[in-house]
Amino acid sequence: MKLSHSVRYLAGLGALLIPVSVAVASGAEHTPSITDLSAYWINFLIYAALLTYLLRAPIRKGWAARREQIQEMVASSTAEVEGAERELNAIEALTRGLSTEQERARQEILSQAKVEAEHIVKQADERAARIREQAREMVAGEGRSALSAFKSTLVARALEIARGKFVGGEFASRQQAYVDAAVARAKRLTQ
Repeated sequence: MKLSHSVRYLAGLGALLIPVSVAVASGAEHTPSITDLSAYWINFLIYAALLTYLLRAPIRKGWAARREQIQEMVASSTAEVEGAERELNAIEALTRGLSTEQERARQEILSQAKVEAEHIVKQADERAARIREQAREMVAGEGRSALSAFKSTLVARALEIARGKFVGGEFASRQQAYVDAAVARAKRLTQ
């Protein structure tokens, strides 16, 4: 608002000064000389002085505002650049540590796999040992069962043979003693 008031003031002042220069220039037969330009120069200097005087404060305020705006832009840009540099440094640090982290994770996975493999092998060995023990016990049980069945069959056959001899009269007199001895032996064998 102050600027437009100043411009109107200058325009009015210029309107006053122009007739003075026209009056000086409108003389009768006048040969042009350098002094004719003095009125224009004076007019120009007055305009320049008035413009300087009237526009000095608004121009100073405008330049100060522009300087503050530029300083704010520089400050914000500097802050943004510093933030970007911090992020870049953090990313570079992560990137540098990434290969180390990958190697550490790889080693950890390998060690866990080794522990797991050892555990699986240990479980397999324990299971195989249990299966072997069960097989031994089963074989031993089957062997005892087969031996018992064989002895029973053998005793039954021996009794059959002994009865056949006793019935045939060969040992008829001593039949009871042999039967008792055979039964006692059969009992001992089956036990």
